[in-house]
Amino acid sequence: MKTKHIIVAVGIACAALLPSSGSRADMVTDWNETAEAVIRASTPSPPIQIRALAIVNTAIYDAVNGIARTYQPYFVTDAAPRGARNEAAAAQAAFTALLGLFPGQAGLLEEKLAESLASIPGDRGRSHSIARGRAWGEHVARTVLAWRATDGLSTVVPPYFGGFAPGQWRSIPDGTVPGALPQYAMLVPFTMSNSSQFRPGPPPGLDSPQYAADVNEVEAIGRVDSAIRTETQTQLSLLWAATSPLEENAVARSVVPRAYALADTARFFALINFAACDGMIAGFDAKYHYGFWRPFHAIRLADTDGNPATEPDPSWTSLIPAPNHPEYISTHSTVTGATMRVLALLLGNQTPFTLSSPALPGVTVTYQSFSDAAVEVGLSRIWGGIHFRTACEVGRVVGESIADQAVTNYLLPR
Repeated sequence: MKTKHIIVAVGIACAALLPSSGSRADMVTDWNETAEAVIRASTPSPPIQIRALAIVNTAIYDAVNGIARTYQPYFVTDAAPRGARNEAAAAQAAFTALLGLFPGQAGLLEEKLAESLASIPGDRGRSHSIARGRAWGEHVARTVLAWRATDGLSTVVPPYFGGFAPGQWRSIPDGTVPGALPQYAMLVPFTMSNSSQFRPGPPPGLDSPQYAADVNEVEAIGRVDSAIRTETQTQLSLLWAATSPLEENAVARSVVPRAYALADTARFFALINFAACDGMIAGFDAKYHYGFWRPFHAIRLADTDGNPATEPDPSWTSLIPAPNHPEYISTHSTVTGATMRVLALLLGNQTPFTLSSPALPGVTVTYQSFSDAAVEVGLSRIWGGIHFRTACEVGRVVGESIADQAVTNYLLPR
């Protein structure tokens, strides 16, 4: 893996290393950036973030493409009004979708919508074509919101506590907290036929050599005070832990081709977020289907696993906190694997980019290819002590498979 890492200490100027999203400004990328700001202000978890991004980009895509008619429609197949302005449609669709999902951010959204409309040439934003575009964008967004209101996120399911047998997940430290978002495993997908379409086989058996290798690797390198984890590995683990679908959309903004028309850009972000959201759904499906324990319990309770090649460490603690849901598969590997594969399919794999997060200021990493990042996010979860290698490698393959079928079958040219 030929990866060029640049780890920048806090306080050192790093602006020259970071691609500017402002260098490729259009209405779709502008509203993608606004979506990031709105979602950050609302502080939802990554699964809620990526669902919101997929919904918003559904609305933007069908609004813009319904006018341009460059690609096949996704959900809304109505005819756009003749003469509607696609920039106005994109802005209004994004505004309406985001307002429906995050009504508490109305002030920020109204300010951004006014700025967007004022930037469109034509009678200070009040032309007939702009009015038609806005009406169309609002119609599309409301249709999409109504569809996703019944996608299963609000479904009440019994709390999931796992179990206390060897190999069974339970919350850290004592199994008293139910797992997070079990209903996400049944969420209506964007491109998959159902949430279990790409469900992988089970994790390694507790008595297998592969399981022992996974446990022993994480026990050594993922512990909070590991003597073998390098400072670079620690920083990368922290950076990827701070990286969510918001940061990965920022990466996408930094590499959007300048030659793209508005419909091309709308398709670009729609495919990325469709695949990423389906990756999250597939990950949760596997997690709650197999209910496999995290390294925290696997290592502390290794004397119960029946494997002579593992040894318990009752005081073992991971570098980063484990999310409150089962281990197998790694959803970060699945979501990032899907995202990076879509980018590779659309732009070519050998595309350099820089990753950063406002949650870890001053630390950045530059990759020379999308596939390098997809591999390293999995390694970072091992270095952080919250996943086994098998869960990361299988998760990446699942994400890439989802991306392949999304790009092959959805939003195709007319």
